[in-house]
Amino acid sequence: MNGSRLHSYWRLSMLSTGTALLFALLLLLGYHGYSKREDLLQGLTMQARLLGANLTAAIVFEDGRTAGEIIGTAESSPIIIEAGIYRLDGSLMARFERPGSTPVLGNVAPPAGHVFSLSELRLSLPVRLENRDVGLISLRASLDHLYIELLRVFGSMVLILIVSATLGNAVSRRMRLQMAAAESEIERMALYDRVTGLANRHAFELGLAQALQRHSREGGGSALLFIDVDGFKKVNDRFGHQTGDIVLKAIGERLGKTLRASDIVARIGGDEFAVILTNTQSVDAAALVAENLVRSAAEPFATGDAPAHIGFSIGICMIPDDGADVESALRNADLAMYHAKQAGKNTHRFFSEHLGAKTQRGLDIEAGLRRALAQRDLKVVYQAQRSTRSGRIEGIEALVRWHHPQHGPISPMEFIPVAEEAGLIRAIGDIVLELVCGDIAGMKAAGLAVPPVAINVSARQVAQQGLAADILGALARHGLTPQAIKIELTESVFIDQGDTHIGMLDDIAAQGIEIAIDDFGTGYSSLAYLRDLPISILKIDMRFIRDLPGNAEAMALVRGIIAMGHAIDLLVIAEGVESAIQAECLAQAGCDLLQGYHIGLPMDLPELMELLVAPAPAQASGSAHDRQ
Repeated sequence: MNGSRLHSYWRLSMLSTGTALLFALLLLLGYHGYSKREDLLQGLTMQARLLGANLTAAIVFEDGRTAGEIIGTAESSPIIIEAGIYRLDGSLMARFERPGSTPVLGNVAPPAGHVFSLSELRLSLPVRLENRDVGLISLRASLDHLYIELLRVFGSMVLILIVSATLGNAVSRRMRLQMAAAESEIERMALYDRVTGLANRHAFELGLAQALQRHSREGGGSALLFIDVDGFKKVNDRFGHQTGDIVLKAIGERLGKTLRASDIVARIGGDEFAVILTNTQSVDAAALVAENLVRSAAEPFATGDAPAHIGFSIGICMIPDDGADVESALRNADLAMYHAKQAGKNTHRFFSEHLGAKTQRGLDIEAGLRRALAQRDLKVVYQAQRSTRSGRIEGIEALVRWHHPQHGPISPMEFIPVAEEAGLIRAIGDIVLELVCGDIAGMKAAGLAVPPVAINVSARQVAQQGLAADILGALARHGLTPQAIKIELTESVFIDQGDTHIGMLDDIAAQGIEIAIDDFGTGYSSLAYLRDLPISILKIDMRFIRDLPGNAEAMALVRGIIAMGHAIDLLVIAEGVESAIQAECLAQAGCDLLQGYHIGLPMDLPELMELLVAPAPAQASGSAHDRQ
């Protein structure tokens, strides 16, 4: 609220207060007048009764002279202006008139009772003797003294009100100045970001709502840009939060310089900004502004010791076409920004119906997963890993499967990322671990020799505390040793926060549980890198196997991975083996175990038990590899 508005507010407040006080004054004055009128009626009634008591003998004995003398004593009362005494038959017996007044009482008695008019009170009472009426007395009283009294009271009240208002205005003038400063500060805090000076989220949403209302009335459209600052966490971690605030302020300044004066820019979160390109219906124009913003972020920010480098991932939603209300517009712009990050960051993406449908499917999958976890509807299938030397099944991988009630079978490649984002991955891991341990215990109880079963563990599970305890607890509940299972992790587990994760995995390996790197070859696949990891197995990514044997480069890479693994005494498994010739090439290259559709499709537990009791197939000559 600015100073002018605050002053208007105070004027309105004082006017309303004065009006209320005046209304209260009038009510009080009215009550006082009513009370005085009642007092007047009671006093006049008492005088009428006293006069009537003195007049009874004169009335009974028809003594008109005495009646006149008695009724004349009414002159001593300053309020009585006329009095009359009437016989029982209603004829006038005697009358008093104050000099200068106009007589009103007639020769015939008026009816008993009292009547107020604006100027006087008329009262008529029967004169009684021994419980019988002998006549009637009638009095007229002036109300002038009542109005004088009310005027005096009113003047006193007005004087008090004026004095109070004068003192109150003097006090309130000082309070207004103090409150104006406080209001200004509150407004700044309520609508503006403390660090950048830009509008905050609340103010931005108000501006967005106004833009949507304007487009609804007048047509046209605008572009909503949702900006996430790439790399800002590293700036905070490296230089500290104080420097981070300096960078945020500089970002706000660059945004302001790049945009038009009519555009709205705000900081709506920690490292999130939003922009409304007002009256911008052109997708190309919005894209050009986004590109300019990305370029503006490319120049380093001065931080004192060393420059800070950031980028912008920008999601664009055209309003009102892609968002007719504040919530949907922000949600769709945020979704587009997320896809800009997935596209490699430091770029922009537009919202589309395709993204919306993809998001809705993700929400459906998440909701279905929650129901499936509650009802334990997930299942596990198994895929065999066959030795190139003995031909026996020397390893098994457990694969989680889920059948969505509406969408049918959902690939783990689709629902596992959703589970990770929704924080459900640990619950899925717990269910899979229990199912696998239960199946292993059942097969061992049936007398089968069960090779170690590999269970996939995501980076999110490793990042959570208690993974080792969860695994050892499940093994103990089913009476299994740590050698009954293996865990498979992607290289990203070691690349992202590797030191933190390696400490946990060292604890798991120390218990006797083997650890495999899955999809090997897609990360930092170097001998120096592998040497320090607590792993015993490499699984070659199927994308390398797919091009065998015709692609010489792929064959050379596979041979290199196998040689690298053997050099540090790791078991090497090739996954995605789909043909006999691929199996032969891998065996010749020295790969230890093969997994894929050629070796065996994923199977239920009964099929796996049948496979484990079947004799191993004969090996082709020269296909086995003896590791030294």
